[in-house]
Amino acid sequence: MLESEGEDQPAPRPGDDADPWTQRYYDRGTQGFERVILFSDAVYAIALTLIAATLVAPTLTSVSSGQDASTAISEGLNNIWPYALTFLWIAFYWKANHRFTLTLRRMDNLYIWAILGYLAFVALLPFPASILGESASLTALAFFIAYMACISGLEVVLMVIAIRGDLLVRRLTTVEKRNWVLSALSPVVAACVAVPVCFIPGMNFYAALAILIGLSFALGFAVKRVYAVPGWSRTRH
Repeated sequence: MLESEGEDQPAPRPGDDADPWTQRYYDRGTQGFERVILFSDAVYAIALTLIAATLVAPTLTSVSSGQDASTAISEGLNNIWPYALTFLWIAFYWKANHRFTLTLRRMDNLYIWAILGYLAFVALLPFPASILGESASLTALAFFIAYMACISGLEVVLMVIAIRGDLLVRRLTTVEKRNWVLSALSPVVAACVAVPVCFIPGMNFYAALAILIGLSFALGFAVKRVYAVPGWSRTRH
């Protein structure tokens, strides 16, 4: 699937597809390419800001309504860990997206539509994050994990589109493709295990979270070991 298309397509020559009404590709360094990058970074930044505001707002409301400040601060501090978890998770995805963007030499219209769908999920991250902050339950955790798995899945879609559309700075070998794509799929597989685990009677919240994180890293490490690429770090995403 990953090798069948795009490998025989010639690189665009300067001046090709210059007409904006018929343009198919947006080369690195052009306005069309750079605007997508800037828009992606802006969505990530706004999502992080909204998450912080969503988790802090109840504390400010409690103080303004006359509640004792120490009580309001104590309750607000309870929201720090959901924010920290969400921030680290988004930072992980931003870093992966940043590295992925560096591998692109151009974008096409299909890729742009796909990244808009990906960013739509990123922009809505304050919703599952706020639920997790308000209700630190296994159900809220399962919803958060499933949502993050959707983002991981869309990240894989972007990779496949880039490979099949010959959008990368160079063609990848079969081993490199499997290393890249399967390691990005590891959070999805881990989520498929962790979500049902959340509904096991007697399951602990932190145990379910540890299973998700541990399994995700273990699968990613295993993929990079099986499909090892010289010069590629096993922690590289």
